[in-house]
Amino acid sequence: MSGKLVAQFNDVDVIYPGGVIALEHITMDIHEGEFLGLIGPNGAGKSTLLSVLLGLIKPTSGSVTLFGGPITSKNLRRVGYVPQKAAASDANFPATVYETALLGRVLHNGTLHRLRHEDYDKAEESLRLLGIHDLKDRKIGQLSGGQFQRAIVAKALAGDPELLVLDEPTSGVDSPTRTEIYRILEELSRERRITVILSTHDVGVVKKLAGTAAFLHGSLIFNGPTSELSGEVLSKMYDYPIEVVQDGRICDYPAQQVIEHEHH
Repeated sequence: MSGKLVAQFNDVDVIYPGGVIALEHITMDIHEGEFLGLIGPNGAGKSTLLSVLLGLIKPTSGSVTLFGGPITSKNLRRVGYVPQKAAASDANFPATVYETALLGRVLHNGTLHRLRHEDYDKAEESLRLLGIHDLKDRKIGQLSGGQFQRAIVAKALAGDPELLVLDEPTSGVDSPTRTEIYRILEELSRERRITVILSTHDVGVVKKLAGTAAFLHGSLIFNGPTSELSGEVLSKMYDYPIEVVQDGRICDYPAQQVIEHEHH
């Protein structure tokens, strides 16, 4: 992968109190314009790795750089973040959809920065991109699960990020919302060259959208092009037989039954 380094993990370990090893010997480079799919089972360390990148957790050992330097508040303004599940307090916060998107501009510019026309325009643009501009005056606590998640993604995009980090962004949302969010991510990566890190359980989505994949299970089991995520490689990762069907979908054995079902 060519291009400038956006993030770099150098032999990173994270050990929680009680000696629980969350991450071990993580060495990985993420380049400008890359779409990285972060996969692995529950408890594999995906959220911990993202928390380290965002400066929320300090590594026990090793180092991380962001945009070629340390993880600082200034560098973090160049990052958009969509958490795994927005806290209930976020949903109950007395803000409209539009005000939520504007908050992304505040996080990007800093709290001392006065909002300008550009900031309002960016908030409007992000709402249109996520298809919720018609909901701009609605309180976020009144949104459906899918609408609320779109609003959180819009807030991250309003900050005009160079790096977009998403931790299970479609967890618990309906299929149309999931499809639309993935379509938008693909468009942002392809047309705007935004670097994307997508943490997900859906290997099929990673195969379809991402150029590279990182499989975590405490340590880094695989890091390379998604084209190398064959059924054989995935079976070894998950210690369970997995087949990649011709159209790129992922399924469990017996794959032939799935294929036959699709043909009927």
